Order: sequence, then C-alpha cells, then structure tokens
Amino acid sequence: MIRLRAPLVAIAASLLAVSACAHANANARPSLPPDGSRVRISVTDSLRWAPYAPRSRSFIGTLQRGTSDTLWLHVAGPDTVRVPRSTVRRMEVSRGASRTSSALEQGLFVAVIFGSLAYRAADDSHEKRQAIAIVGSTAVLAAIIGAVRPYERWRRVR
Repeated sequence: MIRLRAPLVAIAASLLAVSACAHANANARPSLPPDGSRVRISVTDSLRWAPYAPRSRSFIGTLQRGTSDTLWLHVAGPDTVRVPRSTVRRMEVSRGASRTSSALEQGLFVAVIFGSLAYRAADDSHEKRQAIAIVGSTAVLAAIIGAVRPYERWRRVR
C-alpha cells in the first residue's frame, strides 16, 4: 500500500503545480506596447452607436503610460485621458501606413471582384478581352488611389 501511495502523491503534487501555473498565466495581463505608441482602443459602452454595431466606442491616441489598472492616452490637446483597463475590450497598435501595401490591396481587390463579374458577364471572346482591359485599367486606377491615399494598418494587442 505504501508503494502505491508515493507515486499517487507525486502525481497529485505535479498536477496541482501545473494547474497553479496555468491559472497564473490565464490571469496575467498582456504586455502593453511601449510608451509613445499610437494605439486604438475599444471600450465598453451602454448604448449602440449603430443598429448592428457592438456596444463599444473606439478612439485613437498616443499611449503616455500604462499601469496595472489604468491607461493614460493623449488624444488631443494638453490633457490625457485615463481609461480603466477593465473597460478595454480591444487594443490595437499602429503599424503605420504603407503606400505599397495599400496600392496592392486596393488594385487586387478591384481586379478580383470586378474582373470575375465582368468576365462571367461577357458572352464572346471579344467582350471578354474588353472586360479584362476595362477591369485592368480600373485596377491600375485603384492602385494609384491606394498609393496616393494610404490607410493605417493595425495589429491587435488585446
């Protein structure tokens, strides 16, 4: 009986240790981006701002500092906004705006969506070539617009 208890006690102790480590990791807060980063956060709200939108508000600012319970964001003007971390639903950090990526994405989007529709709608080979030419020139125009007016990219933190 003693020989059976020793392995059982060892197994039980190791299971307790593993579950304690897993519980500690589950409750750990994710690390914050460095101070001075441009962030977009979504906080809980009591009302919806659109019919099918979630009950949250988003705003963009510069992270001044963060503690275990509060984030200080510089949104505009001389003051900072304090946001309790318990109300933050989502946090994203800016990756910047890339002219090349914006141009490629917008050009490819127009080419794939409108190209497949125009190609299917064409009846003969001449109309299909015209559809490809029109969609190609429209995709080039969309790529130019994407390069001139790039949009900001975001990476989710929380």
